[in-house]
Amino acid sequence: MIRLPKNKRFTVEPRYYDPIKEEIEERTRRIKEEMTGQAREGQYTRSRIVFERKTQSVPSASFLQLLIAAALGLGLIGWLYYGNDVLYALWLAVPVYLYYRFRKPASRQ
Repeated sequence: MIRLPKNKRFTVEPRYYDPIKEEIEERTRRIKEEMTGQAREGQYTRSRIVFERKTQSVPSASFLQLLIAAALGLGLIGWLYYGNDVLYALWLAVPVYLYYRFRKPASRQ
């Protein structure tokens, strides 16, 4: 009386993949291009990738670390000599410094 649906069958044709064959074809194609001179100048191949070293170090990072260490040292020495007054001065100086550091320059027209 009640007709139940039959299970739908799902069939997949598996594709054959041979990674060794793919690699051999890629190598032969690349070698033929290099031998005939068809390798383009902007194109990177495994044999042409050059890792360049950073020639210029970042002097600002070491300078900034030195500046922070000096500020902490002077703050500690100032606190030992003058007490909490140095900390109150820092509470005023730090926001002023941050304001001038991160403000956007006025656009010139």
